[in-house]
Amino acid sequence: MIERYFKNIILLKLAFLILIIIWGGAVQLSKSGNALSNNLTDLGGVFFTMFSALYLVTCYQLYKFKTLGKKLLAPLVLIFIILGFVNELMNPMQVEKDLFFLFIFYIVSPLFFVAQGLIVGMIYFSSINEKFMDK
Repeated sequence: MIERYFKNIILLKLAFLILIIIWGGAVQLSKSGNALSNNLTDLGGVFFTMFSALYLVTCYQLYKFKTLGKKLLAPLVLIFIILGFVNELMNPMQVEKDLFFLFIFYIVSPLFFVAQGLIVGMIYFSSINEKFMDK
């Protein structure tokens, strides 16, 4: 039963990540017309792309109860938070605050972080931990 909840949370978290990626891509496309936004310090999109690919692999590993997923999740969550703050300090977000932004920023992102916390908690503090021992 707990395995099913674990896998459902991973799938929900992936859906949230895909929505965040779509929103991030839309922001990058809207900024591409502005020459000032394409400077050397605007590496957020590149780092986010690399992070997203690694995060998707990690989620797949978690879904299959592979040890690699367990080892990568906590560092990726920390990297996500750090890159978000560093990128915001170097290039403050200047996006149109439309309905999609409000939905992603105030609903999807917080739920994404809650789902990450649930997954980390389940991995380290529940019987799911035993599933990762032999793989």
